[in-house]
Amino acid sequence: MSRAKLKLLKIISLISALGIAPGIAPIANAANVTVVIGGLGGSEAFAEKFDNYATAIADEAKRIASAETDVILLHGSAAKKEIITALFDALSTRTDINSFNAYFIGHGSFDGRSYKFNIPGPDINDTELLELLNKVKAQQQLIVAATSSSGALLEVIDTGDQTVGQRVLITATKNGREKTAVLFPEYLVEALTTPAADTDKNESITALEVFNYANSAVEGYYETEKLLAPEHPRMQGENAESFELARYGALLAARDQVPEELLATRETLANQVSTLRSRKDDIDEDEYFDTLQDLMLQLSDVQSQIDAASEQSEN
Repeated sequence: MSRAKLKLLKIISLISALGIAPGIAPIANAANVTVVIGGLGGSEAFAEKFDNYATAIADEAKRIASAETDVILLHGSAAKKEIITALFDALSTRTDINSFNAYFIGHGSFDGRSYKFNIPGPDINDTELLELLNKVKAQQQLIVAATSSSGALLEVIDTGDQTVGQRVLITATKNGREKTAVLFPEYLVEALTTPAADTDKNESITALEVFNYANSAVEGYYETEKLLAPEHPRMQGENAESFELARYGALLAARDQVPEELLATRETLANQVSTLRSRKDDIDEDEYFDTLQDLMLQLSDVQSQIDAASEQSEN
């Protein structure tokens, strides 16, 4: 075992007892922006469901947003192409966006060549959707297409394009040919609102945890009903665990007591760890473990400060 590995193992075993302050510089004015768009329902029953799903997702995003104005919900008659385009044009002028989450809830269609998100008036096709997403300057983007036929986007939206930052894409289906109405958005909302989705029990629910929960729930439903599944959710892109989508428990209750700078710094460090791990095969082994060790020490210190702030709020 190399010197770096031995050193790292020793640090990991002691990390909870360390009180080293590494002097982390928080991100200034970093914003996490969420856009939720509810499309056409086709019928009154579906329209009501989609509105409820979109509203629930926006409500959860507001719970952890630094400012409620950074969560935008468009549904019903407001979800028209010209309004959506104007919104993304406005977002394109912002340079303070750290994380950008976009949810598309409703019906999608696929004609064998292109995907369309069904909205009042002219639909938005896959090329137009990609152009809108590329306008947003963010360090990371999460796109959740919870519609029928949404799997067609897997071949259109490039999650490896570093010019737009880190990008993760979640779809309700594996391709455009899965055209029936999907259950995925129902379980997506359930994942955002239940501690059961939080597999590491840190009171923070990530995009990876949301996908795993919703995907498992979809599979479980069709297995229980002994039906051939008409939908197969997919996730494309790396580091989905770095997107925090919901909080609960003490962490949520203490949000006013925990400085947002600490939470932003924790998110940034977690992103750096994920990025480092993705580059493990491209860098020197000792350099890799030395850098990982330093990041873990910083994370330990930040988490200790967050825990201390949370404890103070409970007393």
